Amino acid sequence: MGVNFNHLNAQQREAVLHPMGPLLVLAGAGSGKTSTMAYRIAHLIADRHMPGHAILGLSFTNKAAVELRERVTKLVQQSAGKKASRGLKITTFHSLCARLLRAHSDQIGFQNNFTILDQNDQLDVLKQVLRNIRLDDRKFDPQVILFEIGQAKNRFLSPEQAEEFFLESGRLASDYALAAVASFQKYQDQLKVLNAMDFDDLIFQTVHLLESQEDVREQYNLMFRHVLVDEYQDTNPAQFKILQLLTQRQQNICVVGDDDQSIYSWRGADPAHILGFSHHYPAAHTIALEQNYRSTSRILEAANSVIEKNKQRYPKKLWSDRGVGEPLTEVVLEEDRAEAEFVAEEILRRTRDQNFKWKDFAILYRSNSQSRVFEEALRRNVIPYHIVGGLSFLERKEVKDVLAYWRLIVNLKDDASLRRIINWPARGIGKGSIEKLGSHAFENQIPVFDALGEARELTPKSASAIQGFCDLILRLKEDLDSSPATSEAVSLWAKRSLERIQSKKAIEEECDDPVQAGRKWENVEELVHSVGQFQLRLDDPIEELNAPSTTGTQLLREFINRMTLEAQEAEKDKDQDPDTQKNKTTLLTLHGAKGLEYPVVFLVGFEDGFLPHRRTIDEATDLSEERRLCYVGITRARDHLFITRAKNRIRFGKPVPRNPSRFLEEIPSDLIVRIDHSSSPDLSSKAAKEAHEDKVKNYLADIRAQLTK
Repeated sequence: MGVNFNHLNAQQREAVLHPMGPLLVLAGAGSGKTSTMAYRIAHLIADRHMPGHAILGLSFTNKAAVELRERVTKLVQQSAGKKASRGLKITTFHSLCARLLRAHSDQIGFQNNFTILDQNDQLDVLKQVLRNIRLDDRKFDPQVILFEIGQAKNRFLSPEQAEEFFLESGRLASDYALAAVASFQKYQDQLKVLNAMDFDDLIFQTVHLLESQEDVREQYNLMFRHVLVDEYQDTNPAQFKILQLLTQRQQNICVVGDDDQSIYSWRGADPAHILGFSHHYPAAHTIALEQNYRSTSRILEAANSVIEKNKQRYPKKLWSDRGVGEPLTEVVLEEDRAEAEFVAEEILRRTRDQNFKWKDFAILYRSNSQSRVFEEALRRNVIPYHIVGGLSFLERKEVKDVLAYWRLIVNLKDDASLRRIINWPARGIGKGSIEKLGSHAFENQIPVFDALGEARELTPKSASAIQGFCDLILRLKEDLDSSPATSEAVSLWAKRSLERIQSKKAIEEECDDPVQAGRKWENVEELVHSVGQFQLRLDDPIEELNAPSTTGTQLLREFINRMTLEAQEAEKDKDQDPDTQKNKTTLLTLHGAKGLEYPVVFLVGFEDGFLPHRRTIDEATDLSEERRLCYVGITRARDHLFITRAKNRIRFGKPVPRNPSRFLEEIPSDLIVRIDHSSSPDLSSKAAKEAHEDKVKNYLADIRAQLTK
């Protein structure tokens, strides 16, 4: 009977029917890449009578692999019967490598019952290594070292080769680089002793196996007569090497991906693999899937206009037959709280008046730190939400640590907060000392902070460090008590408290990867900025009764209480209505949004400093990946796209002017409607200045006309 291709467009059909040899399918956003892959595999089995075990399909996630396998199985069963797809392997890179290594472990010095270590097991092994080479695992965050060792493995670098990578790439501070150099080989040696591999070893050791064992490489070249790869633009060098080794003989490799959606360079993905595919496979045929089945034409025109500014890319232009659709809406707000409130109110309006559901909306941002103000607005408006790929703002460790300091300062009896931060940053106060002080406090029925005064008798070795901690807390408390109860004053105090606590240094010591440390520090800064936006409700008679005179301490206490209460209420309410478990508005980063789609998307914080990120601007690096992130964000929207930005961001209690994202100027003006809800003129771009000047001229002309009457 054969596979029915009626549902495919001309380009998809061409990709499905491609004969032997390498094939690159450039699958633009929403262009039906999964369908194309599924039909091609089904065609190979049902129409070309290829046995299932001769086909290897690879993807990056179990979810994608399961979806593809189910669709192929259904198509094959409809056209060739239930048994035709028997033996078909559609799996992830790591799962494939685990199978190969089990089968041939003895050829690379492992037993076939080797253990695959989870994250905690890896940390335990590395900590033992660090102790053996006399490096203090309290000074170095083992997770950072593990991440960097993994990045070296993904580049298929041996411990000897990785030394240059660690020391010269600029990824790590010098002391962390030296720690990674010193521990890499010994970590690998210890894994060998344990007959164990970590997650990155599965790829690393498979490359080693296929390169060193010609008979094994030949065996799998003969077995897998067709290899198909999804999301090819996300391959790292080690995965790329595996594909080359598996297709040396037959080169029947079909890769599907989109260079315009290559946004994971920070974790090793290299867009050069897809851009240079025809170089590595000179006989390659390239097919572009440009028909988009997701978005309206206006949304796609905006996306095309932005991404075409990138120089290193395959030329392609998405189009849709879903209709022109409504224009994009740019909404300009006065400051960040107004931006968040607008988004919440628009969600409420559309659910009330247009029958949308909560799950139809997504709020996309560049950095996790941006979620805080939107979480608050959604909670105020009783809108159920969930955060994808990250913790709620108040659940992040760095935020909890700073809040613990502030809680202790406004309440010296807060033992839980004291225990959390008495040795953060590390100041030489060990667990044993804390336990002795805690026991003394319990026996004498006093707060632990009061017990710290007995440190010289109870824990003489830590006494000096404990006294320094006490002095720090008391000085900060005195300064806060003398501060007026204004958001600006307390925000300034909060900023200075971070400097005295040395919280930035603590974060950098915990995760010396500059990118990760920078993201965590952004969250702490956002916490301080949120203090600058907070106002006491002094019109509340209960508050007036309990606090006839106000100080900075009262404002900070109320700020902490209100944030905590709102978060707890949101947590408590989420289980009340079973429908809201799936029916929730989504908050997520642009990195986490790839592959997803929503009827209504709010692309928020569309400003220089957020998108493109300030780190990219400050370092004067290529903006290509930031532009690809913008492209990904735009193409998540099916029907409605809001681009929101603020003229000012409240920083330390004061408004700081913001410039529109430079990517905004790359969207043609006829595709976008601009709504200005701010109260001050927007003079931050050339177009805005000209518009403002025109308004002034028209205003003056009206006055002159009235005077001549």
